[in-house]
Amino acid sequence: MHLQGFFVVLALSVALPCGAGRDLMQASYTDADIFNFALNLEYLQANFYSCGAYGKPVNNTLGGPTVLGCVKGNYSDAIQGIFENCAVNELDHVAYIQNALGSAAVPQPVINLTAVSTGANAALGTELCCPPFSYAANDLAGMVTAFLFEDVGVTAYNGAAPLISDKTFLSDAISIGLIEAYHAGIVRDMVFNMRNDLDPYGIYLGSAIDAVSTLRGTVSAAATGAGNFADQGITIYGTENLIPSGAGSLAFARTPTEVLAIVYLGNASQPGGFFPNGVNGIIQG
Repeated sequence: MHLQGFFVVLALSVALPCGAGRDLMQASYTDADIFNFALNLEYLQANFYSCGAYGKPVNNTLGGPTVLGCVKGNYSDAIQGIFENCAVNELDHVAYIQNALGSAAVPQPVINLTAVSTGANAALGTELCCPPFSYAANDLAGMVTAFLFEDVGVTAYNGAAPLISDKTFLSDAISIGLIEAYHAGIVRDMVFNMRNDLDPYGIYLGSAIDAVSTLRGTVSAAATGAGNFADQGITIYGTENLIPSGAGSLAFARTPTEVLAIVYLGNASQPGGFFPNGVNGIIQG
């Protein structure tokens, strides 16, 4: 009974309130189906931070294909510490979900971390070259990529609240969502303080961050036709914006389709980007 309730709580973290909740419920997905969708996203984040911190993918109990583009980051002590901390948290999430699902857990799909170069090119409207953009190159590149992932994670987890029926397990979902929010807050503060630093391509970090936010929101808004932009950069009218939020200072949220459109780098129905063969499990774009 405990695991079933937990599946409902954590797995629904990939949904959006109101209309999106109806979409998921009408599709009649099982708790395990939804939970496995969340597991795919945890695989991605865990491997990103593990590769950046240690130069190797996570060692999860179900194994999986070799992670493409797994390179240790050339980071300062401060950024290295952030990557190590986040790697521990995300690997713990992977292990927890795998253990909860047992034999129903999907294995890790093919993950391509070199897709960050494609994403950066799309966001900035130019080809960053010689060398291509890599999350491992330096502090600025590592933080831009962390920014790409973390805000998406927070918007996904926020969708759980209106769909949870078993309040006993609400605290579990909130706890995991708060960890993602802590990550996002740290990253946003770091990139704001580094916003006037120039990267090797002659682009100010602040401009790169705002470009990533705009691309994320545009892709999200187009994914379902609902116009759910659900994004903000690190400044609003020149003022620091550590806490992205909508009306009433409520946190943004996204549907699985909107999330997939972002991590596929464009179209939720066409695998690509960070998941070249798509995510594993029943829930697809």
